[in-house]
Amino acid sequence: MKAPAEINALSLAEADAGSGGAYPSLGFRAVWDAELGNGDFFGLYWPYGREDRDPIVCDMLHDEWSLVVAFSNVRSFVKWVELNDGCRGEQTVEDPGFVGRRFQDVKPLLQAQPEAAISALQQICEDFPESAEYWYTLAGQLRRIGDHVGAHHAAIRSFTSNWAFGMPPNGALKMVQNAGENTDDPISACSRHLTMKWGGTKENTNYDILKHCIASYLASPTPIPGLLLNQNYGYMMMMETTSFQDRYGFDLSAWIQEHSDLCQQYLGDSRTQIC
Repeated sequence: MKAPAEINALSLAEADAGSGGAYPSLGFRAVWDAELGNGDFFGLYWPYGREDRDPIVCDMLHDEWSLVVAFSNVRSFVKWVELNDGCRGEQTVEDPGFVGRRFQDVKPLLQAQPEAAISALQQICEDFPESAEYWYTLAGQLRRIGDHVGAHHAAIRSFTSNWAFGMPPNGALKMVQNAGENTDDPISACSRHLTMKWGGTKENTNYDILKHCIASYLASPTPIPGLLLNQNYGYMMMMETTSFQDRYGFDLSAWIQEHSDLCQQYLGDSRTQIC
């Protein structure tokens, strides 16, 4: 993963203390600047397939098991930390690339100016392609203007996002199901067998379907959705009971190593080292 030019200005965690895995996601490296404690801290994150680019900065919300994009680049984060004397203060910095603010700016356009909203949403999804909410909102807008093929594709992207940044809305899976099976896409082909129900059961066929789709994507010309689904597999399994994990043969340490090996194979980067 490419080191940003400002890396020496950060209190970067050692790899064995702050690297990602199932949660936070592989490709995350903690920084101790402006940390709140209790597992809430910032970190660098490289979206899947963008290991050769500068990372974004995310906030890790430990109690919520979530990641939130906080800054579009390390430069803006470093300026913010300096401006607030190393704490989480109220001073802000200009960060025009920040997708969170841009997404909020799009919301007033959704009803009255769908074409303008679609253009902005497409760029947001391009700049940060791992948010289920962004893709689902784009899918809804595309459906409004009659682009059902585009809406179906965006709904699939919503489901194959990184769930640590927010679970796909139930409507995303329903949109894929309602579009009919597309046997060229693994999720679409299996969608009628999937649910968004996780935890609280002795068995859950969703995991078996995910593994099938992961293997199908990895055998295709577009392996990144498969890697993201495998990331989600580990994320959801991590929240299951020990007895459930045992029934499915899930071992966290082994899964992290296997997933990192897959990233090395398909991305040319293990997503564990900054260089």
